[in-house]
Amino acid sequence: MTVPPPSQPLPRRTLGEIVSADARAAAVFDRLGVDYCCHGDRTLQEAATDHGVSLAELVGAIAALEPRTADRSMDDWDDLGALTRHIVTRHHAYVRDAVPKISAWLDTLVDRHGSEHPEIEAVRDTFAELSSHLMTHAAKEENILFPYIETLAHASGNRQPLPPGPFGTIINPIRVMENDHEHACRLAKRLRTLTGNYEPPAGAGATCRLCYEELSRFHADLRRHVHLENRVLFPRAVALEDALS
Repeated sequence: MTVPPPSQPLPRRTLGEIVSADARAAAVFDRLGVDYCCHGDRTLQEAATDHGVSLAELVGAIAALEPRTADRSMDDWDDLGALTRHIVTRHHAYVRDAVPKISAWLDTLVDRHGSEHPEIEAVRDTFAELSSHLMTHAAKEENILFPYIETLAHASGNRQPLPPGPFGTIINPIRVMENDHEHACRLAKRLRTLTGNYEPPAGAGATCRLCYEELSRFHADLRRHVHLENRVLFPRAVALEDALS
């Protein structure tokens, strides 16, 4: 069975809608440097203008994807508790695993090549700020927001009333998390600029190539992480709280 085509023409659909409908579109946007996470409410046409990318190229790349069968799409999560656990085990765990490795590589690169490539020190400092920010962000989600979302999901599944929350409406912590996402996306964009779209300097050795490849993967993972929260988890959590009220 194939997924029916959307009613809106592709250029008028938002980036968030496109990625939610077919997660493979995320790789297309990653390759072309199109931000679909923090600015996923823009249409494809608006994004092409903002990023200086040919609309025809974007439409062609998305249209070239094979018809998607009815496998799980990026937003096909009925159980919000399962989605929070997926974010923790897939995205938070990746950050915790990748940060020490990338940080060590950047320290080595600054020591070896910082004099001839001063931008590497700026890359290291920016990544240190981003990684610290994400670690704090993950702890807030895992200790405060996600447990409450799981409580909401449990209450809904067992036909129980709205459980009391420690922060009034869930909209309050969600706004904090969305602000965190905005800051993380700004830092990641700075990394992309400093590294020339994660292109190692001419003559770079193996360590530099590995480091820049992992930085590119780190940025791509961040986009998927933010998309899942901003476009899927948070709106559904707000709707669930409203339904239980």
